[in-house]
Amino acid sequence: MPIHRFWRARAVALSVSASAVTAVVVAGVPHVAYGAPLSGTIVITTPSTGKIAADTAKQVLVLTVTGQTLSEALVTGVNLGTDLGCQNIPTYVVTSPTTIAVKTPTGGCPATSVQAGDNIDIVFAGGNTLSKTGGLFLIAPPAIADTAEKPIINENSALLGPADQITRFVANGAQTVRVKAASGYAFDPRAAAGLSVTFGGKAVTELKVYDGTSGAQILPTTSTAPAAGNYLTFKTAAGLSTADAILTITQNGVSKTFSATDTGSSVVAAPTVASLSVTSGKIGASTSTIVTGTGFDKTLGDWTGQTPTWKVNFCGLSGTVTAVNATGTTVTVTTPDVSDDPDGLGTGVFAGACPVTVVDGTNNVTSPISAGSYFNFLKE
Repeated sequence: MPIHRFWRARAVALSVSASAVTAVVVAGVPHVAYGAPLSGTIVITTPSTGKIAADTAKQVLVLTVTGQTLSEALVTGVNLGTDLGCQNIPTYVVTSPTTIAVKTPTGGCPATSVQAGDNIDIVFAGGNTLSKTGGLFLIAPPAIADTAEKPIINENSALLGPADQITRFVANGAQTVRVKAASGYAFDPRAAAGLSVTFGGKAVTELKVYDGTSGAQILPTTSTAPAAGNYLTFKTAAGLSTADAILTITQNGVSKTFSATDTGSSVVAAPTVASLSVTSGKIGASTSTIVTGTGFDKTLGDWTGQTPTWKVNFCGLSGTVTAVNATGTTVTVTTPDVSDDPDGLGTGVFAGACPVTVVDGTNNVTSPISAGSYFNFLKE
């Protein structure tokens, strides 16, 4: 029948194994020497880099031992570094006579301050210790600004007031996202730092780091570490799930995952425009065209009311919607006059091509521009 092991606090074991004690002779009588160093080696097998997050609870290290035999009765604790809060850690499991897994305690262990890394001690009954010199690196995990500071926004809204900055992202992807670091933490673009990001479980592209004071991009070849208070940008991948707005940042060998609650962000399904039934018309005329795509609102009143929540825009000016189908894949719309208008083709411009976009005002998202989403306005 297999033995079931559990993470739990342990009292100091009273029994002492011969492999974990050192005998000395006092007045001809053998006695146990307490606190004696033991021979053997400790290797960090998981993570193999020896890097775990500092100041973080439940970070797991798996250690493999040679030269000593491990058992639940024999081991009484583990020391990680020199901080008093990480001495004789009781949250460990002896998984075999040669392996032990240990979890960092509540509050974690402080960041490593020595170049060679922190030491590890496995404490045996009687206070004897098997030690590893260096090799354990407790590294400050990535940290982002508080939700009140809008830590993650659509980069296009960065210059808007905080109330108007966009924290919704579309499942279609290809949006540029800005992430603000917490005070005292710095994103590092250098290759040695191994900076990487996933959003919604998908790897991002075009990852860049910027100085928070000057706004200048910090290049990977920069020899000095970036200043605290900087931020990063990236482009989202296509096919994001509307149920997954999780952000994961990895730097210097440790990762931190931020939930939607941490970031204040969400992923929504955005409408798409695939084609127009009529792709050109005279600038002064109202031309009817059928917009074909996906994710359109199916209620005509949402497009035609006094304060419509859905729109079809030509160069930023709304057309007049006359019909929608029951499957949310087509909208019939007549073109607006976009001539000589700064929000249309531009002041003094009377012909040209306009991108056609569908705007979901409820979720504050706009369909991406595609090759099939242009209407050509011709001179009279």
